[in-house]
Amino acid sequence: MTTIKRREVEHLITNFLNKQPNPKTPDWKQLIELFPQHAIAIADAAIVRAAGDAADGSDEPYELDVELANRTLSKALSKVHQAHSSNLELAKKKVACIQKPATRRQMAIEVGIGPYPSLINGILSGRIKGPSKVLEALAARLDVPRVSLIEFFRQCFEGSAVPAFKGGDSKPKVAIKPVPWKEAVRGLELSEEETIRLIKLGEEE
Repeated sequence: MTTIKRREVEHLITNFLNKQPNPKTPDWKQLIELFPQHAIAIADAAIVRAAGDAADGSDEPYELDVELANRTLSKALSKVHQAHSSNLELAKKKVACIQKPATRRQMAIEVGIGPYPSLINGILSGRIKGPSKVLEALAARLDVPRVSLIEFFRQCFEGSAVPAFKGGDSKPKVAIKPVPWKEAVRGLELSEEETIRLIKLGEEE
């Protein structure tokens, strides 16, 4: 794990414990579901915290059962992986159900984008980085965990490798990351009022 990633996880767990001074198993499980990319670190923290709580609550010297801890960690990660895989497949099926232009246009309106299907198309294909507010609304409409939608969009983008534009030498350039929301909005060349409204969606993070 890189130093940046380690600090990110430490910050995440510290904030979690500040909000949940006495976390229970369901609390840890929910944190893992929200941040599956840090599942191992979170599960480790949960085990260490449980061991500490057990030691504090006993007058006898406490020794961590490493074998039991490893089995618990393996079981927890297995359940997280199964749930994440299931939700990822669900996200794929739900997105596949809104392929028709009219359906996508309506979805764009319902999640707050407005009658601009090109933006929702870009989000659903992973080519445009959707604002948190839009992703939350989309997850609610499709009844799919937001983290699963984001992962599905990421996989769609990585699997597409569609040339984004042609450079001066007429050779196609492949986008290496999704187009920022503000850039995608400005590319539509809408009225100033609509442009400002849509850009604000991305600023409400």
